[in-house]
Amino acid sequence: MEKLHQVLVVDDDPIHNTVFKKLAEWSSFSEEVASFISAVDCLDYLNTLKEEENPPPSIIFLDIKMPIVNGWEFLERLEKMNENHYFSQVAIYMLTSSSEQSDINKAKKYNMVTDYIVKPITMDILNKIRLSLPQETEISQQ
Repeated sequence: MEKLHQVLVVDDDPIHNTVFKKLAEWSSFSEEVASFISAVDCLDYLNTLKEEENPPPSIIFLDIKMPIVNGWEFLERLEKMNENHYFSQVAIYMLTSSSEQSDINKAKKYNMVTDYIVKPITMDILNKIRLSLPQETEISQQ
């Protein structure tokens, strides 16, 4: 199976980010996994990608409850940065410990959010995600 180009994980828990990276590596999920413990740092990184006309990431896994800028604020800011639909092909998965129905309903209101996943992430979940993505979001291993 082909790997995704680049995946970002945005979570203020560095242990979660490390576990995510290992699972993605073991499952050959992505060529590159970049993790951010700060939503602000991730937004800065995405802005730099856009300014330098580099391809956007294939997927962003986004936690909701983070200090300074939470997942909802991240989505609002990303929508404002989405001029010329640069980020329109990015699949965003809310990856959070919150199983509150109000959070699930709120996530559904964002066009950019593909799905809502309650932690922990597993290799099975990553494989199901990869199988559900359109082929053009993948790159060849050749």
